[in-house]
Amino acid sequence: MIQPLRATRETWRVDWFDLQVPIQFGSMFIMPTCIYVIHRYTGLLVGHEFVRELDQRRAEILIHHLFQERGIPDEIQIPDIDDWDEAVWQGLSREYHCEVQLVEDNREDIENSEYESIRRRLDAMVSGPAQTLLASIGPKNVAQGLVQGLKHVRSIEKKRALLSKALELSEDLPEALVELADLDLQEGNLDAAAENFAKAASGSAGFHIAGEPGCHIRARHGQLLTAWQRGDLTQAIRVGQELLVANQIDHSGVRFLVPLLELLAGQVDEAQEFFDRYQQLYPNDLEDPGFHFGWALSLVDQDREKAASDKYRTGMIQNLYIAPLLLDVPEPAPDIWQHNDRGDLQYAVDFLNSFGLLWERDAAAVRFLREVYTEATPFLDKLIVLRQKMADFQDHRYEPRHRELWHSLVEREQELIRNSSSS
Repeated sequence: MIQPLRATRETWRVDWFDLQVPIQFGSMFIMPTCIYVIHRYTGLLVGHEFVRELDQRRAEILIHHLFQERGIPDEIQIPDIDDWDEAVWQGLSREYHCEVQLVEDNREDIENSEYESIRRRLDAMVSGPAQTLLASIGPKNVAQGLVQGLKHVRSIEKKRALLSKALELSEDLPEALVELADLDLQEGNLDAAAENFAKAASGSAGFHIAGEPGCHIRARHGQLLTAWQRGDLTQAIRVGQELLVANQIDHSGVRFLVPLLELLAGQVDEAQEFFDRYQQLYPNDLEDPGFHFGWALSLVDQDREKAASDKYRTGMIQNLYIAPLLLDVPEPAPDIWQHNDRGDLQYAVDFLNSFGLLWERDAAAVRFLREVYTEATPFLDKLIVLRQKMADFQDHRYEPRHRELWHSLVEREQELIRNSSSS
């Protein structure tokens, strides 16, 4: 069908705004973002979509849909947002033979522009039903639903908006406070984190079930981490010890931190006592490499060198990077196979940043670690080669005998470790 020639150049503009009302989204609540498209010069609405947060992929899908439904304009103006990939819009331009212009995303100018009436109309589509729903199920339930929605958004700004609305609807809601405190801790706002963790811990204490993970345990764990980040080791240790008494199952792994914090604080006797009781308190526990390195250091201080050597070797098997980083020697490639994330390079880097000082201030301890590492190097080299083969083999998941061959590799690894322990 022949289309009539357009007398004027047609230009569309993509824009967006955040709504300030919560809407139900499955079992949770969100504060939606509206992405909309208008005719640049007439201001007429072309199309819109409500999404969980501003997202390039959702904007791209909306534009594709409108091009197919409404035709292709001569030009489309798209906000130049920092974390959006310009190549996506270049591909769109080539596919539809439409000029794409990236324009400055100035929120203040947009909010005061002539398009305010469109935004008010779009806002009204959800505001009325949202207020009705709020009245029917109650503000606290909506607030809790907003907290549940956090895991479905990536933007820190959007997370904070959800939490702000949740606390507006239900003041001092512990679930919201602990999430807000966690964001503050990640961003280094330690005073705000400490205040919100304390409020969350106090507010959730009354409904905490002993032995169960939950908001109260998260808040107390957050208090430990905040005190540690502030350099208040005494407070961090005290909170950790209280957590281990209140939650003996220790879902958050505090048992691996407390003795190392005690070593940092110079409480050597207390740390040694914890290590001595550890196997009785936590039989058949999962293994943490940093914990074993700290245990070995404690044993060296007691002149129990054989036991210290065994603990170091256990830690080295669990994480092949800690010892090289502590000794400043080349570490293995980061892509070899590991049993879990406690075996990877990032764990070792984090451990060094947190507890490397224990070795830096003790030259004798470093010399002993170097001796153990040198003696273990032939075995560790074999283990590294085997784990590299295991990493490579994981790419062969369509191998018909994959399960059988993988089991054989795991058996070879375990045999290598057993032979090393007996030698």
